[in-house]
Amino acid sequence: MLIETYLLEQFEAVARCGTLLKASEELHISQPSLSRSMKKLEDELGVSLFLRENSKISLNETGKLAADYAKRALEANQEMIERVTAFDRSLRTVSIGSCSPFPVNDLIPILQEQLPEKTLSTELVGSDEKLLAGLRSHLYQMVVLHHLPEEKDLFCQRYLDEQLYITLPKDHPLAGLGSVSFEDLKSLRILMTAHVGFWMDITLEKLDPANLLIQNNMDALGELIDASNLPFFNSDQMLKAGYQPPDRVALPITDPEAHATYWIACLTSEQQKYRSVFSAVRGNILRRQS
Repeated sequence: MLIETYLLEQFEAVARCGTLLKASEELHISQPSLSRSMKKLEDELGVSLFLRENSKISLNETGKLAADYAKRALEANQEMIERVTAFDRSLRTVSIGSCSPFPVNDLIPILQEQLPEKTLSTELVGSDEKLLAGLRSHLYQMVVLHHLPEEKDLFCQRYLDEQLYITLPKDHPLAGLGSVSFEDLKSLRILMTAHVGFWMDITLEKLDPANLLIQNNMDALGELIDASNLPFFNSDQMLKAGYQPPDRVALPITDPEAHATYWIACLTSEQQKYRSVFSAVRGNILRRQS
């Protein structure tokens, strides 16, 4: 016996909403049509799922058990769809999830050189836990993390370090210091982009969120930096790339949380597939150190 998916979806909605009326409104079908579907499901199973009193129905004990199985069946069906489509996409595309923008942008040229036949896609995700979940579900083929995972099903390669900086006008009271802490910055209004991955959680935790002028548009952020004397976040890697307006000074933030070591990870089962990428990454590390 094979139960059609739409019957399970409608049954799950009835169980969750509690009434045919609410479920029919959510499903955008008529109440009589939904009632007929529930009767059809009962006929196919050969059991009664509802208590019918006057014009109202509610789940009986068998119905409650069936609702639990229906929910699990729908979740399994959705997981199958996601995993199959993700696997099919992985045959043509390498998807990289990253906890921060700089390391993945730095990694792209290596991937393009080593995997010329693949289409590359990237996604910024602030949580290492979410990145690892995406890796294991094949949503990503590689991820960039800011903590070294210990799980044996992962192959990891250290990539690079990044130190958070604050860029200030040269005449700012803090500009003469060799470095600053988050405590020094607490009273400042600071410009920053929304697209910084895990750095957002750190700055929101360490500083007053009301003082963070978060911009979703990079062009708008650049215009504000050029038109004002407001401080903004930077990093040693961005400074090496030349991102430093004139008449400004960049100071490192000394708190331990302001330093990140990045790791590139893939599933151990796919290590050989991306061996050339990890080899090229190691070569880049040696060139940077020389």
